[in-house]
Amino acid sequence: MCLVTCKNSIDFIGDIHGHCECLKALLKKLGYVESAGAFRYPGNERMVVFLGDYVDRGPNVRSTLNLVRAMRDAGSAIALMGNHEFNMLSFWQKNEGPRYLKKVGQNYLREHTFNKVAVHSRTVTDFVGRKDEFKEMKEFAKTLPFYLETESFRAQHASFHPRAVELLKAAGIHCFADGNFDELIFRANDEDNEYGDSLFWPIDMLLKGPEMELPNRQFFFDGENVKRYRTRLRWWVDPAKASLQELSLQPGVTMPEGCDVKPEIRSRGFYGEDERPVFFGHYWLTGEPRLIRHNVCCLDFSIAGHLGNGRLACYRFDGEQKLDESKFVWVGR
Repeated sequence: MCLVTCKNSIDFIGDIHGHCECLKALLKKLGYVESAGAFRYPGNERMVVFLGDYVDRGPNVRSTLNLVRAMRDAGSAIALMGNHEFNMLSFWQKNEGPRYLKKVGQNYLREHTFNKVAVHSRTVTDFVGRKDEFKEMKEFAKTLPFYLETESFRAQHASFHPRAVELLKAAGIHCFADGNFDELIFRANDEDNEYGDSLFWPIDMLLKGPEMELPNRQFFFDGENVKRYRTRLRWWVDPAKASLQELSLQPGVTMPEGCDVKPEIRSRGFYGEDERPVFFGHYWLTGEPRLIRHNVCCLDFSIAGHLGNGRLACYRFDGEQKLDESKFVWVGR
């Protein structure tokens, strides 16, 4: 079973995507020192919580995974799962056997389309000739928790939803190592609940966040010029009072004319201002790191963005329930 312990002197670090040299620079800027094969804070007075997305896009995926795993194994960090680690595991899992998913249909749980292969190519390239090491890293990915929750904060890669956490707790699942992986990865991809025990919704909510399909097959192009029919949603905004543009979280994108928030979305709950601080990545924010709200902190500031002007961001948390914008630390490329 995946068990994690945590303290309140924590450095939350957002999406890395293979930018290992930036990660090393950030850790040194934060005061961490490399010792006995892992970065540690002097006296072990602080620790890191990595918010996921270590693989894909960047130039040094293998080195990034080795660094993160070494810190996790040394007890100087907790590493959470990101959607890219989940996608990696699904990409290499064949859709066959007694849990064959009709909706998926193709040979693997994650389809090998041009775009998906392109996104994963940096990871594959970095492990050419290192088949056994890549297998080890996939085993490491299975041990990454889907979320972390204490009395002081919540953390996950994308969005917090109490029902998602409840469902995973009820299933006794904190990470893929908490059971038979070959069964759990199918349950996590079973969007249509073909076998009556799907884990798709809670894991999708924590790792990818809520989305809404645009009406009438309308679409937009995201920051990587990929055609999208669904938009990510700001899960801390009251959907009953917001326009789709206000609720949508697609940086730099204007929603198509005539699109409105669907009634089933308007009736959903949202993360309120009286909740404990929540930390996450995933959303490709741009510019100088800043708070979304006093208790809502996204730490993905596009270090892997194609423009090359993103930041690898950290928030230095010390238990405060009202977050302080001066506690961001970051490095650029």
